[in-house]
Amino acid sequence: MDIVIADDIDRPGLDPRAQRRRAVIGSSVGTVIEWYDFTLYGLASALVFAPLFFPGGGDFAGLLGAFATFAVGFGARPIGGLVFAHFGDRIGRKGTLLATLLMMGIATTLIGLLPTAETIGIWAPILLIVLRLFQGAGAGAEFAGAMTMASESSDTRNRAFIAGFPGASVYLGMALATGTFALISLLPKDQFQAWGWRIPFIASIVIVAFALYFRLRVKETAAFEAAEREGTVSHAPLALAVQSHWRTLLAGMAFFVFALPWVYIVQTFSVSYTTGTLTVNPTHALIGLIVAELLTIPATLGFGRLADRIGRKPVLLGAAIFAIVFAFPLFLLFQTENSFLVALGLILGLAIVQGATIGVSAAMLAELFPTRMRWSGIAISREIPAALVGGTAPLVATALVGLTGGTPWLVAAYLVGLSVIGVIGIAALPETLTRSDDTATDAADRPATAGTAARR
Repeated sequence: MDIVIADDIDRPGLDPRAQRRRAVIGSSVGTVIEWYDFTLYGLASALVFAPLFFPGGGDFAGLLGAFATFAVGFGARPIGGLVFAHFGDRIGRKGTLLATLLMMGIATTLIGLLPTAETIGIWAPILLIVLRLFQGAGAGAEFAGAMTMASESSDTRNRAFIAGFPGASVYLGMALATGTFALISLLPKDQFQAWGWRIPFIASIVIVAFALYFRLRVKETAAFEAAEREGTVSHAPLALAVQSHWRTLLAGMAFFVFALPWVYIVQTFSVSYTTGTLTVNPTHALIGLIVAELLTIPATLGFGRLADRIGRKPVLLGAAIFAIVFAFPLFLLFQTENSFLVALGLILGLAIVQGATIGVSAAMLAELFPTRMRWSGIAISREIPAALVGGTAPLVATALVGLTGGTPWLVAAYLVGLSVIGVIGIAALPETLTRSDDTATDAADRPATAGTAARR
């Protein structure tokens, strides 16, 4: 017998509503630190890592080197994501999420303490890459775990809305990192490059302590505890997910092939493009990005409410179609070099495309995979595309701009192509709005025990 996602499962000594609040807060604060860390690294890659860790090759080569280390973190994401997903489905959500939080936070803090190439030569970029690998491995599991915990702590009436809180927390983490970096960038350039850029990284340890406090207060999800009592916890959840839900996994990966590059091109590449290739004031670009990130928070929750009313697929398809239509206008707005129009492009790129996808996809994937393989299914769907096209998006975009002599139209075409793949993936997924429990449909996943009601 498999287990309902959450609905109204009571446990002695704890009000279910209080547990849900704690679970949402606990999952969300970890997501804040994950995306604070990743956004810091992306911004530093665009603005400071090239001269400090990759000197001697020229500005363009240094930028490519910096973005290559950005992509390296995404290479580690599926490895860390799948390893931690195994333990999250095998031994529990809470303990695994504590481990991912500490791994990310410690790696980010150490990046802020790292000597530059001027001090230790080739060891500087090597150590940067090592720490980026640890950061990526932790982050690869963190968001999939947060999506799992939040979804299992909701009921069917508001699952997309509740699952949207970790998604909205992505942009709180981004805004916090971008705002901190924008303030530090006001320092004189020599001070910013000498020591100022380190402050946001070192400050990560404070946010980790804050997140750790809340996460320690979260109980294990009722769905996982029930799975343990019923003996339905899988010893090999990753293999089970691939064997029984491979069609769902392929469709989910196609969806994230569209969704993930958008955030990294808008969040990371656009900063270097508008302030480097174009002449937008860096502070203005960062302020526009902060506004976009803050507006994406209510947009994510609003799209979650909408998906709880009309369904998951209409919202996701609408976002993918908008992305196809908006890819070229996005760069036309950037080409104006007007700070307000650049900010408008950033706002639409994040608040509409990402706001409509991040929380809704969490609910939909949670409803597609049973409890015993839920974290694994979400991690496979998300983190493999994150490594292939998510983390590499700024690197690919930079190379395409260099290939065309500074024009962005190949980047726009690249986004259109990825968005078309997303439409195909979304169309292949079933609507899950009416699913009140673990109703994943692949017959191969049904327990073989005679007389067992294969309830999903």
